[in-house]
Amino acid sequence: MSRSRRTRAAALTLALATLLAGLAACAGEFDTPGEALRLVQPTLQNAVLREPYAAQLHAVGGLRPYSFELESGALPAGVTLQSGSLRGTPTETGDFVFMVAVSDANLNKVVQEYRLRVTEVPPPTIAFGAPQTELRDAVTLRARVADARELSAVRTLVRWDPAAFRLASGPTASGRGLALLYREGDGELQVDLAALGTTIDSERELFSFTLEPLVTPTTLQLEHQTEFLTAASDPARQHHFARGSEGRRGVTPRAGEGDPTQPGAADDGYDDGLDDGAGTDEDEPAGPADPGAEEAR
Repeated sequence: MSRSRRTRAAALTLALATLLAGLAACAGEFDTPGEALRLVQPTLQNAVLREPYAAQLHAVGGLRPYSFELESGALPAGVTLQSGSLRGTPTETGDFVFMVAVSDANLNKVVQEYRLRVTEVPPPTIAFGAPQTELRDAVTLRARVADARELSAVRTLVRWDPAAFRLASGPTASGRGLALLYREGDGELQVDLAALGTTIDSERELFSFTLEPLVTPTTLQLEHQTEFLTAASDPARQHHFARGSEGRRGVTPRAGEGDPTQPGAADDGYDDGLDDGAGTDEDEPAGPADPGAEEAR
């Protein structure tokens, strides 16, 4: 083969290799059989009134790039559709139904319905993690707050059967930046807790304490009522009151009475003065938490 032919063959090989490399790089831009354009993630997380919201809509299949637009319906005031993302701060509550259209580079178009619910700001809640099982040893209960927003102080009154348990230790604040005062009584514990120099948001453990059973086996039921104080500018959100019940109500034997599961075992006769039903009802404790307590060490 002459030198000119070898040169032409080398040039052709190089050009072919370059073409194949370009095709490989663009392979992802071609339609794949079975990969039709569609929108996924049909459900949206709820939004909260006057709180920033963001939710990304996802399209698959078809040929990129994609373009999104609001086909019909209405978004909540304060929320807009931007490049496939719902963003903004809603200023009204309600259920909003709307259609979003996505188009691809092949001019294919798909429309899907979405529903976005905007709710009022949920009140804070507190839970102690009381066990549902029978107890034979001491149990540590941890007070955790959830859905907190600008929470500055908490006062909670916890009650249990004084014939079944005694306060063995605590309460102690969980972590730095919390001040705690408490008062204990027969079958009850009142805790006043304040955040120092900041506020509590979202979820956090506040304090813990330990109860020791006086007779075994036994079960634990806690009744609690709590006042939450926030630093919110809206007066309607500055105070919340909640009442709840946790654990398992059972028949607890008094010392020397034996196993309550045996025939003839007597009821404990304990009356806690609170409703037995679980749940949360508004109920105001004795007064506001004391934010001037000394910082817990």
